[in-house]
Amino acid sequence: MIIDAKHIEDGLRLEADVCIVGGGAAGIALALELSRRSLKTVLLEGGGFKPDPSSQSLYGGENVGLVHEAPEDSRSRFLGGSTNCWGGWCRPLDELDFETRDWVPNSGWPIRKRDLAPYYARAGALLETPEPDYSLAHWAPEIERLGAALMPLAGGDFVNVVDQLSPPTRMGRVFRERLRAAPNLKTFINANVTHVATDGFGCAAQGVEAMTLEGKRLSVDAQVTVLAAGGVENARLLLLSNQIRPTGLGNGRDLVGRYYMDHPRVQLTRVRAPDAARFRPLYDALLHRIHRGRGDARARLEIHLAPSADAQRRLALPNSRTYLVGEDASDLTKSFFALKRLRRALNGRRRFGYPLSRMVKDVMREIPALVAHAPRTAAAIGDALLSPYLDKTEFLLESVIEPVPNPDSRVTLSERRDRLGLNQVRIDWRVTEQDRDHIRRLDRLVVDVLRASGVAAPADEHAANVESPELVGCWHHMGTTRMHDDPNRGVVDADCRVHDVERLYIAGSSVFPTVGSDSPTINLVALALRLADRITRDFEGARYELQAPAPSGQADVQAPAMAFVARSATG
Repeated sequence: MIIDAKHIEDGLRLEADVCIVGGGAAGIALALELSRRSLKTVLLEGGGFKPDPSSQSLYGGENVGLVHEAPEDSRSRFLGGSTNCWGGWCRPLDELDFETRDWVPNSGWPIRKRDLAPYYARAGALLETPEPDYSLAHWAPEIERLGAALMPLAGGDFVNVVDQLSPPTRMGRVFRERLRAAPNLKTFINANVTHVATDGFGCAAQGVEAMTLEGKRLSVDAQVTVLAAGGVENARLLLLSNQIRPTGLGNGRDLVGRYYMDHPRVQLTRVRAPDAARFRPLYDALLHRIHRGRGDARARLEIHLAPSADAQRRLALPNSRTYLVGEDASDLTKSFFALKRLRRALNGRRRFGYPLSRMVKDVMREIPALVAHAPRTAAAIGDALLSPYLDKTEFLLESVIEPVPNPDSRVTLSERRDRLGLNQVRIDWRVTEQDRDHIRRLDRLVVDVLRASGVAAPADEHAANVESPELVGCWHHMGTTRMHDDPNRGVVDADCRVHDVERLYIAGSSVFPTVGSDSPTINLVALALRLADRITRDFEGARYELQAPAPSGQADVQAPAMAFVARSATG
């Protein structure tokens, strides 16, 4: 059942076994899994079925660190969450990404890849990438069908790596009917959670309080509460839940909101690849976007270059991914960045429902830069339109690096307040000098291996600004409620339970201690499915057992939750 909270009775109070906050990838995956296991579940989504500027404004806030999109411009506040603006890239984290590496400060997960391995195939099925195998050997027939070729890489320090591409799956649309029909699941839209309710000591979660933009209030009393609201909002909700503990829940050691990470993305050297036609179907990011926009079946996989595990150890490198971008050299001019900002303004209307007046204002802001660089702007437009049909030989190398977890990069509460009277976020995104050194070293290493392999050589030795490159993010918000067995070093434990707060869990990429170099989506969905197993064990094997659920069709959203029976001392 899906219920619009705008139409509920003010003051409605619900009871549930599990309350999930956030209807994005993690929240939807977890809700569907728990409802299948006969746990009475309430899923609360702050937005509706489509973008709405009034709702989107609740994501507003300040940026005080690196240049970053405004907080409300990089997240989607409607059912499906960030899958509504996701590019579709999928790849499980590498084995080494989970390990403690002495050359990556604050690295190390309390779990290993084998702990997530049973869940990746199911996560891929939900994301419509049903192939569980990411090996090059498995994809060799597909590569041959494309008439494409892998880059031959000399030396062994860099390897070719496979990503699978989701359509991309917009989970709020694809799974809407399943959410509507799922037994034991009540999904509320337009229900904005304001804080987590606890016992009188702040030691155990007891549910949440929520309200609509129209002022109607809603309470959920739950045995288990899960925050699945994204890498920024999970931290914000813990900090806002300060009614008992002044610093917020799980924040007794000042860790909530710290270690905020996005994947820094940078375009550096422009290279010339004479035999590029063989490599473009696999390595050219622009072609992937165009094929997928047309529903082309060729857009099932992407290949990128990454340092091997041995090279990472020997060269003391974090992880990274490098691919080609088949755009003109004007990508490095001010006109290109003006065009990118203009494109974001236009996408903002499509993705987030911003009013036409805001779009016009954003467009007007970019006109001076576009006029000043009109010839280069025209070249950029022409190249973007024609590039799929041109026999291109020149490309930018675009790299996405694994950032070093940095406690000074963080999300805190701003003094500004939103329409519900809640503190907005203040995002201070920082990268370390080690990250900048990584970018400089990586560019030299990739160029050297491409030259040594006879694949490509720099088209202009002076085109790259390696010392102070323009960094942009990937809208991957991660790390703010990091996982660690030691409560002095993490917000949640290996099972995603908040340290020192019983019955409160976190789902999503905010729990990542390190983030690899790839899209977080399939990994956070796998973690959500694993969390479903943990929560089920809590009910079935810990202190409580479940009575049989009400027969189908007889349960009511306002009825008491499934009854709990305390186990005997011998049970």
